[in-house]
Amino acid sequence: MQYRNINRLFTLACFSMPPVVGSATSVVWHGGALWCVFEVLSGRRRLSPDSAMRWIAMLMLLYVAANLVAFLINDPSWQSVYKLLPLATFALFPFSYSIWTIADREDVAQAALLGSVIASFGALIFAFVQSEFLGLRAEGGAGNALVFADVACLAGLTCLAGGLILDSKKALFLLLAFAAAFGAVLLSESRSVWLVMIVLAFLQLFIFRARVFTVLRGHVLALLGVALLLLVLTSGLIVSRFDALWQNVDRLMAGGDYNTSIGLRVALWESGVRLFAESPILGHGMQNTSALIKEHVLRDFGIEVGFTHFHNGFMTIFIEGGIVAGCAVIAMFAVITVYAIKSLGNKEDPLARLGGAMLLMLAAVYAGGGSVNVMFGHDILDTVFMVFLIVGLFLARGTSRLTDADRAERP
Repeated sequence: MQYRNINRLFTLACFSMPPVVGSATSVVWHGGALWCVFEVLSGRRRLSPDSAMRWIAMLMLLYVAANLVAFLINDPSWQSVYKLLPLATFALFPFSYSIWTIADREDVAQAALLGSVIASFGALIFAFVQSEFLGLRAEGGAGNALVFADVACLAGLTCLAGGLILDSKKALFLLLAFAAAFGAVLLSESRSVWLVMIVLAFLQLFIFRARVFTVLRGHVLALLGVALLLLVLTSGLIVSRFDALWQNVDRLMAGGDYNTSIGLRVALWESGVRLFAESPILGHGMQNTSALIKEHVLRDFGIEVGFTHFHNGFMTIFIEGGIVAGCAVIAMFAVITVYAIKSLGNKEDPLARLGGAMLLMLAAVYAGGGSVNVMFGHDILDTVFMVFLIVGLFLARGTSRLTDADRAERP
């Protein structure tokens, strides 16, 4: 089986699809991951010996186990078992990583960058059509504006990292792809992701400042023109969104009006704190989240809502799975960040630096954006987290598992 070629194409597909076809990405990745499980359990391939993968897999399995326990002790039923399905994504991580790394690191890096370029320009086209011609809040193929913004943000930041790190003649094209993704994120009207993407873009410019002037030489006017065009086209949208934010804050502070986007978040967070205090160790179970939100927000604030999460990913995890699940996720983000920082310092290996940048952006987007929105439990977000984590970790800290036979398969 030509895994070297398959993994290159699989990488391209997984990186190019999320903003454009949404949940189809989840189908593709999970299908591949299930095949990886078969390959390992049948004995044809072994789990990767990479210590970085094993540490993160251990924390993921701890998160899964804590949620299973929370499910079992909180009035479980056969009708609610499907609520546990998102946990399967995390259980598949070590198998997918082990087979995906039967590849050449440079092949995977180039496929990831090309896929991110396709995703970035595809996201902008979708967002422009939805916003300008259909009068919709841009959500691409994801079906949700916040999810769309997150995956477009990651694609754009990956293009920016590739343009600043790799000694490539395609740097300008990668920077234009970043601008396209940023335009798509602006049209999604997701204020939190705007902030996260801007901060992370400037962070990359600072980290790779030694390369900035080399990359921008001769392209400054073109990039400034693109930036000015984006600003002109979206200035009205930006002003209106922040004006709505200030109005919501004023209504909350002056009149105690919780029936706004900001007010509902505050109501969810206040209810969430009380729910965590009721069962901090074992949690309330993933199957009870929607009912608990509806009950407590109606009782405490007189508002009937139908949310499936608390608009704070960490809070949702602590309430559903208890303190063990929450600490496992926090530790996972901490480990990912440590690996990212260490890899960014490896100036002799640009692929390792690219992987480190991907890991750092991944942790920041999910921890930052997820603090005011959904983080896990959504099929597209869970899948994209795995895709970026596996490839980022492979480039940053992993070892290629190609055998001589695998190498010989390449034409």
